[in-house]
Amino acid sequence: MKSTRNLPFSGLILAIPCLLFSVLPGYADESKKDYLEYYYENPQPDKFVEQMKDWAKDGTLENIHARPALIAFISQVVRANRDKVKTWFDGLAGLSPEQRQVFFTGLLYSRTKEADEVMTETFGEKYEQQKVETQKILEMPLDKKTTLDMLWGFFYATGSESAIRRIVTCFRFVEAPENPEGVDVPEGYVPLYKELPEFAFGSLLSNAERHPRIVSILEKLLKEGDDMGKDEKEGVYDVLSELLPEKYPYVDRTGKKA
Repeated sequence: MKSTRNLPFSGLILAIPCLLFSVLPGYADESKKDYLEYYYENPQPDKFVEQMKDWAKDGTLENIHARPALIAFISQVVRANRDKVKTWFDGLAGLSPEQRQVFFTGLLYSRTKEADEVMTETFGEKYEQQKVETQKILEMPLDKKTTLDMLWGFFYATGSESAIRRIVTCFRFVEAPENPEGVDVPEGYVPLYKELPEFAFGSLLSNAERHPRIVSILEKLLKEGDDMGKDEKEGVYDVLSELLPEKYPYVDRTGKKA
C-alpha cells in the first residue's frame, strides 16, 4: 500500500484490523455478515433474538476477539429498539451465563432507561455501580485495545458518521513521541497510541472497500472537516488515495507526487 509510506510502523499494516474481520460473526457466511456488518442498511430487529441464538450455537458469543464489536453493535440496536428490551431479555434467558454476558454488556453500553430497569432488577446495586463507571463508546480512550473494534460495531449498527470521525482521530498520533518526557518507557517498547494511525488506516481501508457510505463520509470529512488537524486530513486523504487513486493521487509528504 503506497500511502502507508506516510505512516509509521508500515510492517504492522492490517494486523489488528484483519483479526477483527476474520472473527466477526458471519465473515465467511453472507447471510450472517449481512445482518451484522450491513445492519445499518437494512435494520431487522425482529431477527435479533434468533441471530443471538445462532451466534451462541456457533461459538461467536464466546469468542473474546469478536466480543467488543458485538457488544457495541448490540448496544446500538438496543438504543434503536427500546420497546423490545424486556422481550429480548426474556427471549435470551436460555443462553449460558457467559453468552448472556455479551448481551448484558451490550445493554449496559446502550445507556437506556429500559435496559437499566431490567438490569437493575436482575443485578441490583452492582449494576448501578457498573453503570456509573461505563463510558460512552464514542468517548472511550483510543489507546484501549478494544476501542476501535467497538467503534466498528457501533458503525455497523448505525452507519454513524460520528464513529468514523472518532476512528479518524487516531491519525493525530502520527507525530506523537515514543518516549514522552517524564515517562520511563522500557527499551524496545512501542506504546499502543503510536500504532493507532496504522490500525485506523487499515480498518478504514478494509471497510471502505465494502461500504460506499464510508467513502462518502471520508470525502465529506476531507472537504468539510474544519475541526480536523493536518495529520487527520492527511490520513483521510491517504485512505481515499488507495480507494480512488485517480481522484486522489498519491501525495508524497516531501512534496513529490507519484
